Amino acid sequence: MKSKHPPASFLVPRAIGRSEGDMHAHGHGEQLELFREALTRPAKVQIIAMMGLSDPKRLDRTQYAKVADILRAMGYEPDTRADGKVAFPTWMYEAVESTGLKLRRKSFPIFIREPAGFTKDGRRKWKVGLVDLSILQDFGFYYEDEEGQPIDLDEIPKDKLIKYEAVTGKALYAIPMTDDHGNVIKNKDGSPRRRLANAVGWTFSSKIARLAEDRQTAWVFYREAVAILRRYLPKPATFDLIFKTLFWTGSGLIEMSHAKLVAHLGIKAKDRRQVEAAIDAAFADALKEGIIDRPVTVRPSGYYQPTPKTNRPRRVDQVYQWKRAAKWQPAGNLIAVADDSLEANVTAKAESMKDGKADKGL
Repeated sequence: MKSKHPPASFLVPRAIGRSEGDMHAHGHGEQLELFREALTRPAKVQIIAMMGLSDPKRLDRTQYAKVADILRAMGYEPDTRADGKVAFPTWMYEAVESTGLKLRRKSFPIFIREPAGFTKDGRRKWKVGLVDLSILQDFGFYYEDEEGQPIDLDEIPKDKLIKYEAVTGKALYAIPMTDDHGNVIKNKDGSPRRRLANAVGWTFSSKIARLAEDRQTAWVFYREAVAILRRYLPKPATFDLIFKTLFWTGSGLIEMSHAKLVAHLGIKAKDRRQVEAAIDAAFADALKEGIIDRPVTVRPSGYYQPTPKTNRPRRVDQVYQWKRAAKWQPAGNLIAVADDSLEANVTAKAESMKDGKADKGL
């Protein structure tokens, strides 16, 4: 199988990057936890990398890539082993395969926005709400023999393979790992150990494929940004800040109160100094990586004065203001949501796909 490399930029479903913010805004705490449990930070990076390695015109068909190519697309570099060979550690191959298996036909809540026509005066309407979706409809292993020829698993007796049952659809089979004598190597729990695949194949669910192909529901992502995100997997607050900034639908100033920023970044510390230190570190990392091109502006509590209309200030809490660097701005031909608060500009009552509510803004 030939190696693949993602292009400099490609499309991904906007819902992958916006769902957490939308669930926060609508108070879907339980669904948010389910989303985070299924689509972990490493899984987000892998899915985006797999999007970049896929044929953009055939996202609903099976895609193939070497596991090493997926790891490179995620921003990892192989190690030089003692024998002089260059390869990725075994645990990285296992991580890619395990993530694919977990996302295979596993559904979880995702907050979806889809166009729903226009009003009489020409303004766009949006259908919003929670939908139970799976990212991958299917996932499987691709093996080659010592001469680089593909191994047809259908020609191997099923009792000689490892079987993975599917929630729906056909079962998945893998080749077990054997020692020099042909004996199957077992895991600590006694189950047969899976032989690492040379490549994997995956099929995105039809809904995810449509969201990525439609310019109204897709978002431009950059190959360079995938590697940046991967580097900050050990620093969750920085990862979330960069991820949120890259998927911000407006092109202007991003503004968020202290309390909501803490919630969006998932900072659990109760000590105010620790919380502010985590936020400061996240913005410092974003500035260092060029995600933002100038330091964040922090407006103190009471900065905003009451407005004449309501006689109440727009923001009461301490406010953070920052702007995405110009190099990460999406292409102008993509239809962006019309305000800068992570929320869609809904011009009519939202249709509930599950139990979604009309947008109220952050």
